[in-house]
Amino acid sequence: MNEQAYAQLWRAEVADLQPLEMAVAGGHMATDLAQVFVAGYQAAIRATFRLNDKGWVAYVVSEDRSPSQRHLAVTYDAKTASISGVKTWVAALENIASLLVKADQGEDACYFLLPVETDGIRLKPRLPGHFLAGLSQGSVEFHQTVVLPQQHLDGSTARQFRFLEPLYLYVAFLAFIKSRWTDSRQVDELLSLAAILASADFALAVTAQQFAALDQGVQDCMRLLDAQPLSGLPSWAVDRRLMEMYSKGIQQRAHTLLAG
Repeated sequence: MNEQAYAQLWRAEVADLQPLEMAVAGGHMATDLAQVFVAGYQAAIRATFRLNDKGWVAYVVSEDRSPSQRHLAVTYDAKTASISGVKTWVAALENIASLLVKADQGEDACYFLLPVETDGIRLKPRLPGHFLAGLSQGSVEFHQTVVLPQQHLDGSTARQFRFLEPLYLYVAFLAFIKSRWTDSRQVDELLSLAAILASADFALAVTAQQFAALDQGVQDCMRLLDAQPLSGLPSWAVDRRLMEMYSKGIQQRAHTLLAG
């Protein structure tokens, strides 16, 4: 199943669910880790910003901050109620319906939800690399793109995304591997822990410890899966890195908060 077919199935079967259920259902019907990423990513965006969209949303944050490219950062002009600039990474570019855009930085940061067909938006696809080759990717340019008042979002919860993205990705991954697991009790226990974390306060040390335990469980599952022949998943050897990307930060944060 390619990305387009997965997007169609997601809209039919998953779009109306709440974030936790969304990650489970999306992960269960995924056929590779690129789709597992999308399942967790879409759930995390909705959980962070309390969205209720039926189509895929790309959260566009990444910019080239090098001195020679800093002038291309996305900024909001209050006088014209418009944004201009470039975001360097857009996930699932070929199948997204909306862009969740962060403009400016720090206390001046503001957030908008814009349909991809909005005037002044130009999506630029790029050829996939080896990692998550099944995920369409690219960049986006904004050229004095007008933002309507109803397209402004409350960004007060935006910082939660750094916790919720790996959390819901882990949920989607656990749902994905459950049918491939000899004994699903271990997976069910981890999913139960993830459900607790979905409504937890990530500022607390106990939450950081629980998150570290979930991460450790997921990494243990990864090692066990590495020893199994994963038929139909030729991209596993490369894409498995997706499930390791967040581990170091999760473990370090738990250690720091516990020590403090």
